[in-house]
Amino acid sequence: MQKKMKKLLACLCCLAMIVPMCAMPASSDDEAASDTSASEESEAISEDDYAMDEDEPLITDEQAMAEMKLAAENSKLALYYNDKDITIALQDKNTGKIWWSNPINADASAGKAAQKQELKSGMTLTFGEPSKRRTTTNQSKARSDAAMQASGDSVTVTYDFTDAEIVIPVTYTLHDDYMSLNVDTSQITEKNSDKIITDMAFLSTFGAAEMDEEGYYVIPDGSGALINFNNNKAGYRVYQGKVYGNDITAVKTTKPTTGRNVYLPMFGIVKGDSAMMVVADKGDTCATINAYVAGQKNTSYNSCYFDFEIRTSDEFLMGGDANPLRVFEKRGILVPEIEVRYYPVSNSDKSDVDYVDIADAYRNYLTSDKGVERSEYTGDNSLYVDFYGATMKQEPILGFPVTLQHKTTAFEDAQNILEQLNSLGVDDMTVQYHQWTTADIKEKVSDKAKPASILGGKSDFNKLMDYADSNGIKIYPAVDNLTFKSGSGYFTMTDTTIRVSNAYSRQIVYDLAHGVENKYYDAMSLLSPRKYEKMFTNLAKSYSKAGLDNISVGSATTVIYGDYGKKSVSREMFKNNLQDYMESLKASVPSILADGANAYVLKYVDHISNVPLSSSKYDVFDTEIPFYQIVMSGLKPVSTTAVNGDAQISDLVLRAIASGSNLHFDFVAEDANELKDTKYDILYYADYKYWVDDAAGCYKFVKDALSGVEGVQIADYNILSDTQIETVYTNGVTTLVDLENKTVTNNGRTISMYDYVGKEVIG
Repeated sequence: MQKKMKKLLACLCCLAMIVPMCAMPASSDDEAASDTSASEESEAISEDDYAMDEDEPLITDEQAMAEMKLAAENSKLALYYNDKDITIALQDKNTGKIWWSNPINADASAGKAAQKQELKSGMTLTFGEPSKRRTTTNQSKARSDAAMQASGDSVTVTYDFTDAEIVIPVTYTLHDDYMSLNVDTSQITEKNSDKIITDMAFLSTFGAAEMDEEGYYVIPDGSGALINFNNNKAGYRVYQGKVYGNDITAVKTTKPTTGRNVYLPMFGIVKGDSAMMVVADKGDTCATINAYVAGQKNTSYNSCYFDFEIRTSDEFLMGGDANPLRVFEKRGILVPEIEVRYYPVSNSDKSDVDYVDIADAYRNYLTSDKGVERSEYTGDNSLYVDFYGATMKQEPILGFPVTLQHKTTAFEDAQNILEQLNSLGVDDMTVQYHQWTTADIKEKVSDKAKPASILGGKSDFNKLMDYADSNGIKIYPAVDNLTFKSGSGYFTMTDTTIRVSNAYSRQIVYDLAHGVENKYYDAMSLLSPRKYEKMFTNLAKSYSKAGLDNISVGSATTVIYGDYGKKSVSREMFKNNLQDYMESLKASVPSILADGANAYVLKYVDHISNVPLSSSKYDVFDTEIPFYQIVMSGLKPVSTTAVNGDAQISDLVLRAIASGSNLHFDFVAEDANELKDTKYDILYYADYKYWVDDAAGCYKFVKDALSGVEGVQIADYNILSDTQIETVYTNGVTTLVDLENKTVTNNGRTISMYDYVGKEVIG
């Protein structure tokens, strides 16, 4: 076995050396993305570095378990610990599978001493030294005095990092169907004010897979992706995905690397008949998912884990200095608690599990622990439509450029488009209406339900709403108060988010060609989280008074950030406050549409629009899956990103059918050339006149293809080949999507997209 692993590792080493230096970074972190190949980090990678240590004998699970003590057990699980090696083990009694906190053969593995110390560490601490403007990372095995003690159903490990002068207690507790890892940050001791915690990672090798193991990691990046163990991608960067996206308070001078959002604070480990679903239950807003495969970190193991950014940092330039200075968050730890849950996943018949089982486990967690309930609209087959009311545009007046409101879709236009779609057979529509108030059009905070005069005012708005009500159409007037200009009771001098560097957070528009600031557009102030209570309170009162039962709150469901001024608000505090605001809003405005939805708002929303059917496509990924859609199946209705804004329309429509998703189209009534030099220029594709017929055709195709499975949970999802996807539903209905022939077979009946949509659209 050792010779086999040595040979495999040598091959990986060679592969790492020949991978192109232009490989795409597998990271959503801006700094990490600056390098393109893991081989750049290791200047002296040799075959000897990957050779197994033949002087260290391999041990079995049974031999390792002989050194463990039982801490707690129930009918499903058992928790063991070793207070000498500071390790724990979680046993799934259904399969007998033992999940180790650290690899039991770490000493015999490939890699240098430093990598082996990391493998054997239960915690990794990064601390900052503000006076030196630097950070240092310590592994617990090498840099801490750790003590372990069992009590009741729990085991507590106290890590004393002597160099950092920081003490951190971590508690593992056995519950009915999971093990939790808890850190009460009020119990952390920072003895030296010039040595402060910035980041903590726990159990970074929990369930680590060896080179002879088969399996994969389930990553909730965008729709979802799989990373296979030992996938021969050692030459690429490890995956790092910030849960809920990066904190946008710190603004980069050049456009950062963009990818899909990580909407869900979880990941999965799948190993044959056993799997593990891992959730960041508390402290999720400061969590990052990390995943690497054998060879990426100079080790023969594959692993996936969370790390938690406890204090954030920022950079700024002084005078003509080209090197930015780094500053750290000034306040104490504003994340009160970290909790990670480890749910073993297995089948009662002990057959193999897969990512659908991981999705089922996470869905059960949402419904049983997070209060997420099935939406009343889940069974609807609806066409999701986004209208864009008006924007600001420079117009020549007497030879002088004047910025004025520019109408793109009036209320009368919107009604006309809905009437056309309805006459073409679209009998169920869910509509999101953007920039429909004067405040929103003028880029001010919009917290009043006052229809804009330029779009037809209150009279035309009421006519539109009456038409929608009488035809079963659901219209969600939208607000997006992420950025703003002074006015409407909000002022940039007092209500703008403050960066860690103590500067105002001004959000800029990046030039598409060069990635630098586009000076044509003014920088916009980022609304402080401290003002969201006022904004949500006003929205609830105004919408209720206007008799509106539906609302979309825009970026509030996908963007989370902090304010680091005198009254600091961390991302975690903002999330908790936002949940309270959403609860209050829903009491006044019963139905909420989310334009994309992070996990913390799932309890409050009835529709989720604009969800991608792809991941960030990092090179370390092996397969894209509709994991988000599978989780939401039977729970919340989900729509795609804009079909008419996609380069491969037929592929998007067919994959939407395979994932049980609704379709989404963007529409404006204005000719596309009139959008030039406005912030709507990205909607060049949205002229409704070219799309109503095909939108109706696509809707009817999806409705027929998904007949009999409306609102039904997905039981299995099988990628049979590059062109065929089979989806099995819990009611027994099966659909087979053929991406090449553009057909869908639903329980033996085959329909073709060509019978619904023009060939020029299908391609």
